[in-house]
Amino acid sequence: MRAATPHKKLRIQAGTHVHPFYTEEGRRDQLRFFDYWLKGIDNGVMQEPPVKLAIRKGRDQIEWRHEQEWPLARTQWTKFYIDLAPPAAPNAGALVSTNPAATASRTYAATSLGSMGSTSAASSQVMGGGIPPGMGVALETPPLAEDVEVTGPVAASFWVSSSSEDMDLFLTLRNIDNDGKEVLETGQQGTPVPVAKGWLRVSHRELDPLLSLPYRPYHKHTRRLYLTPGEIVRVDVEIWPTSMVFRKGHRIRLDIQPRDGVGSQSYMHYHADYNTGTNTIHAGGDKESYLLLPIIPPAGK
Repeated sequence: MRAATPHKKLRIQAGTHVHPFYTEEGRRDQLRFFDYWLKGIDNGVMQEPPVKLAIRKGRDQIEWRHEQEWPLARTQWTKFYIDLAPPAAPNAGALVSTNPAATASRTYAATSLGSMGSTSAASSQVMGGGIPPGMGVALETPPLAEDVEVTGPVAASFWVSSSSEDMDLFLTLRNIDNDGKEVLETGQQGTPVPVAKGWLRVSHRELDPLLSLPYRPYHKHTRRLYLTPGEIVRVDVEIWPTSMVFRKGHRIRLDIQPRDGVGSQSYMHYHADYNTGTNTIHAGGDKESYLLLPIIPPAGK
């Protein structure tokens, strides 16, 4: 997005890191680009749409689609507001279409899985189910009335406080099917992964106003703004760009947790500094909080 040249291509693939480099289809894309720019072969590659996306349909089904820009110009940026009002379970809440009138909160233990000294040790804690149930807050939409395509950058904005001077936030976007089971995809290491992830240490919440966009918070990381215990602050968390068609009857779920979860096996943050006390999420009323999703309307709408 910030590359100055107009001569650029974007390809976003699914599955393991092997596919874009070693499959015949992946090699062909690269070779045509290099043939044009390094050998001067006029093969028409730069007259084709500049963006090629693997649209995920669930359970490793994909559909390749060409686009003219990124993010997509027809994106319907949609806020799913966080609702923490009862009668939800203690560590649960909802994602709803309007901001709740009153502010509510959920408090959870900041306990991590401990300080682990190797990736293999960390992996053993999250394989097959993630961090212990009840750790953090799980937010879900009602069952979807129709298929919903989410393609593009994702972000979340909400309010937090802690009994400590800092807190770690691990956000995970999940696809929950009609039977309540998570629909996982193949990640770049060949292991099951959820839809998308995002991370933020709250003391690094300061944004760069020149580089931040509504759908892509850009953090300065030049100083740490420590918390006063109990102080409520707003955080804007980038969730990595993704593509997923959530099927009719499925639920979109956002987990906010103090620790890495399932799908993080090969890239663990396994030295958490802030793993004692409690963390709290605040939402609703003057603490407007939401998940911002790039909804792509069906063709013709």
